[in-house]
Amino acid sequence: MKFKKLLSLFLAVALVASLAACGVMPQENTDLTQSDKAENTGSYNELPDIVSLDKRMANYFDISLFDEENYSNVYLGKKFKFDITYNDKKLTVPTTLDKLAESEFVIQQGSEYDKNSYIFAKETVTLKFNDANSSFTALFYNSSNSSIRLNKCNITKIRLDNNLNTKIIVHFNVNGIDNNSTVTDVITTLGTPSHFYAITEDTYYFDYFLHKSDRRNKIRVFVDLTNDYVTAVEVSYYK
Repeated sequence: MKFKKLLSLFLAVALVASLAACGVMPQENTDLTQSDKAENTGSYNELPDIVSLDKRMANYFDISLFDEENYSNVYLGKKFKFDITYNDKKLTVPTTLDKLAESEFVIQQGSEYDKNSYIFAKETVTLKFNDANSSFTALFYNSSNSSIRLNKCNITKIRLDNNLNTKIIVHFNVNGIDNNSTVTDVITTLGTPSHFYAITEDTYYFDYFLHKSDRRNKIRVFVDLTNDYVTAVEVSYYK
């Protein structure tokens, strides 16, 4: 009887071993190619850096420095100083009505504003100024929380238009950008802009921000790509 139990046990072990041997599958090749490994790690799904889609500006500077809204991390620096000459007279921003009067610039005759006019709190007013031979526009900004008179309000922006197509040419120079500057002259002088914007297919403006914390403080250069010249320059600084 004892012999029969041992024989049964032996046969059972043999059967299990036989079934296990039959169930062994050939080992799958687990060696992946380099591309397989890369795909499995997700590197193929990483998005490329988003840069400007503008094609024309690629002729002038490296647009890979710009994002999809045409902004870059390029700035003139907080210590940058404006150097503005208009009709052989020095200008600066910010400035005041009295300082412009010292250079013989006065509000254009017929304006609805004079030095005693009030500007409401946080409001702006744009006025044209003249001397004997030239004119430009200036923006007054009341940064206070109450109304103040025009002669107490800071001028935070001036715009100098290029009048090369008129009989009387008035020369301006803003940190090396003048009436005769071409598009490449602008970039050579001031470098890659902080921002650029297409107004039309042939007209752009370049912004040169002083720093990122306040993008209102800048030089803005308007250019005509077809005729390759500067049409206007704006300089603004808000305290």
